[in-house]
Amino acid sequence: MKKALAIALASVMVLSLAACGGSGSTSSTTAAAAAAETTAAAAAETTAAAAAEAPAAESSDEVVTLTLAHTRPDGSSEDLAVKAFCEEAKELSGGTLEFEIYPASQLGDYTTVFERVMIGDVDMQCATVPTSVDKFFGLGNGAYIATTWPDAQATFASGTPVGNAMVERMEKIGVKYINMFPFYFGGIGLGVQPIDPTNPDAKNGIKIRVPSMTSFEKTAEELGYLGTPLPASEVFTSMQTGVVEGFIGYGAEGAYSNIGDIVKYWLPINDHFEVHTNVMNLDKFNSLSQKQQEAIMTAGAHMEENRWKVAPDETAVYEKKMHDEFGTEIIEYTDEELAAFASKIRANVWPLIREDFGGELFDQITEGKN
Repeated sequence: MKKALAIALASVMVLSLAACGGSGSTSSTTAAAAAAETTAAAAAETTAAAAAEAPAAESSDEVVTLTLAHTRPDGSSEDLAVKAFCEEAKELSGGTLEFEIYPASQLGDYTTVFERVMIGDVDMQCATVPTSVDKFFGLGNGAYIATTWPDAQATFASGTPVGNAMVERMEKIGVKYINMFPFYFGGIGLGVQPIDPTNPDAKNGIKIRVPSMTSFEKTAEELGYLGTPLPASEVFTSMQTGVVEGFIGYGAEGAYSNIGDIVKYWLPINDHFEVHTNVMNLDKFNSLSQKQQEAIMTAGAHMEENRWKVAPDETAVYEKKMHDEFGTEIIEYTDEELAAFASKIRANVWPLIREDFGGELFDQITEGKN
């Protein structure tokens, strides 16, 4: 616009000088034309310089590379979902978001990595949120809080009272909640033959690994097992060496992906609902542009939405994999038998974990379930 105006003004000057000089003022006209060309060129240079100094548009956000860790092996369902999330976030950001993905706990146990996310040493993690930071975060693994997929979605999805409480509590410790990642219902894996496995009152005395959470420890005790708290990273070796003979805290996918062929028996008692959470260092999130933030949140919402659709069918898929590839015997349960397990644990364990999981909020989400 400025360049065109400068040229137009220069042209008017040329015509004006030509008109004043008449037919005999050739030298004056030539000089005027030269001056006009010089003026136009200078205007063009000024316009170009101004454009170069103008603030960059929003679409030219600085490229940011984010580290994202998770606990499952490369090619697993969580790994594929994380990759899809990263691809969508990158596309929605206009290519200004890049991701370095670290699967299979490459950056450390999920507890350690979450603490690294809190201080900004790692940008993101999709995994269980450790109760070492806040016992409330173990609510997603609470014993028999949900027993069906519709119940689990109504209880744990983003936007529910549980989801909203996660957002608030995480922000207080410098973490941005992105989305839930619903996984599976849990069971017990054994390397030895189970004793009366469909009876919740059996006293088998089998030593099993339990996560360091009251809910798991007391559930194992109520079901007749001897619980030994161990990190998830030590389960495989501990079973190989005979420190324990089984474990609780995984579902079929987790048992297949992490424990493998040493699981001889799988007991799908649906003792807990496993939900991972996709989180980010809060300061890092706040440092991004609005477009980049929206890209991450939108991709996260789509990630969770898709998981609620596909996750229910994964249990049967992984149970079949365990049976076909490792020869694992899958113990079958009737609805009545599963209800008996749930009833016993809800009566005896819930009073012990109520305060850890929010007190009144725990009462709200468990009302009418026992």
